[in-house]
Amino acid sequence: MAKEIEYDYWWASATGIYQGFLRQAAPRAGSSRMLYEADARKLASIRGITKERAEYIVNRRREWDLEGEYEKCIRSGIRFIPHYSAGYPERLKRISGHPFGIFVLGKLPDDGVKSVAVIGARNCSEYGRHMAEVLGRDLAKNGAAVISGMAYGIDSISQKAAVDAGGYSCGILGSGVDICYPASNRELYEKLKETGGLISEYPPGTEPRPALFPQRNRLISALSDLVVVVEARKRSGTGITVEMALDQGKDIAVVPGRVTDPLSEGCIDLWKQGATPVGSAEDILEILSPLYPGEKTDVDKEPDIPEKTTALSPAQLKIYSFLGYDPVDAGTICEKLDLDVPEAIEALSMLKIGGFIRELSKDCYVRE
Repeated sequence: MAKEIEYDYWWASATGIYQGFLRQAAPRAGSSRMLYEADARKLASIRGITKERAEYIVNRRREWDLEGEYEKCIRSGIRFIPHYSAGYPERLKRISGHPFGIFVLGKLPDDGVKSVAVIGARNCSEYGRHMAEVLGRDLAKNGAAVISGMAYGIDSISQKAAVDAGGYSCGILGSGVDICYPASNRELYEKLKETGGLISEYPPGTEPRPALFPQRNRLISALSDLVVVVEARKRSGTGITVEMALDQGKDIAVVPGRVTDPLSEGCIDLWKQGATPVGSAEDILEILSPLYPGEKTDVDKEPDIPEKTTALSPAQLKIYSFLGYDPVDAGTICEKLDLDVPEAIEALSMLKIGGFIRELSKDCYVRE
């Protein structure tokens, strides 16, 4: 005989039935099982289910293998956690319109651990990339969970830095958890499965679609104590997450950038509206300290000039110390540092080989 969770899994997985009324519809019918067993007429009498939806539900369950589909989910390593389960995240339960159930690969974020959403521009600058890496790394090293959407740019950069530092990160997807999107983030996706977590309210097999991402953004903010924006244009998808976070009563922090940079416009606007400017994980943990009294706020972070630079030659160290996260061409390096061209080229080559700097384009460099 089928178990109640198998009926819940069917209800949460029936394509075309929207999460907005899932949590209400099952109790109105008595349970997901009673929904499954009801005829079209009975279904249409339930508030929130139109005649067309009722017919769709009846047709959908005719082609649904109740026990087989749930078993297939379990065999794939995906957990389905309904909203009434003790394993359902407390942070999600607190928001209005939380999902009827979630699909999970890996580990859920710990409700008792500091949790920070790091979000921002997909096409970020080198400065934005650097800040996302530093924040993701230092937050992870200090025990905070890094939550984001695994998107190009700031999201995935911060998450990769967190897992590379040995910390926990969770990706909230706008697709089924069995689908890696974007495909270029496969390495990060696999790492999150192994050491972090992946969550979606959409059933396995759901392909990513633009309409699904705004909804998933509310889960990013819900699972976080604080939302940190690293670079955002004036009008962007980041703004949707911020609006949802504010509706949920969450605080917003921003990483300031140059006032002339379009990628700073969104952060500057949020700053004007009351968001807190931050420049380090230490700043972020200080904001969170009232939520976690008694925990240390001394931040473990890597030095700006790594210890391994002691092995660099004088010319290499001079160039490394000069470079930042805005590209500088070789000619400017020679001029500003008073280096001969052959000496500079040799030093730049060795710094590249050592992983200290990157060449973004021909003879144009930034610190790694």
